[in-house]
Amino acid sequence: MAGKGKFKRVMSRVGGVLLALLAAALVYLAAVLLQVPGVNQEEGYIVKEEPAPVTRMQAASMGDTAALAKMFEARLPVLQGLTPNGQGVNRTHDGSPARLVTLQYNGLTISAVQPAAAAPLLLHSELDVTLRSDLTVLNLPAVMASRGSAYCLYFSDETTAYAMYAPEAEEQDFLTVASRLTWVNP
Repeated sequence: MAGKGKFKRVMSRVGGVLLALLAAALVYLAAVLLQVPGVNQEEGYIVKEEPAPVTRMQAASMGDTAALAKMFEARLPVLQGLTPNGQGVNRTHDGSPARLVTLQYNGLTISAVQPAAAAPLLLHSELDVTLRSDLTVLNLPAVMASRGSAYCLYFSDETTAYAMYAPEAEEQDFLTVASRLTWVNP
């Protein structure tokens, strides 16, 4: 009798192992069948090259936004029809050169920095960030920060980070001005 019990346990274990192997084979087969034909997994990964470090630019102060964009070598968000007091300077972020352009309008400042990794140079640390999924500036996702009547919108593209800051504004007026921004290309 003791032999039959031992045989049942061995057969039960063998059956469990065979069942586990069958389940693994089914999972593997399903993965192979569900794979998209013609796509090599190695081709599915996109390796993005590191952007070349920015070079220093000629520091300048001017109201010509087209000339500033050309000197900055990137597009700039501007309020069309208004002439800002513009300034381009060189900065350093994490030991690497960065370009910074500031456009000052009456009660509003628009800043741009290259590379986009130097975005911390644009932060207004006294403001609190508000996460809203409905904010875009020039078709780029934006994050708003505020405290009291001070507002700032942060947005970026692949190469440049931007900030639009008003120290004294109503939220709706600030967002209306943001909707009037347009690009000036280099």
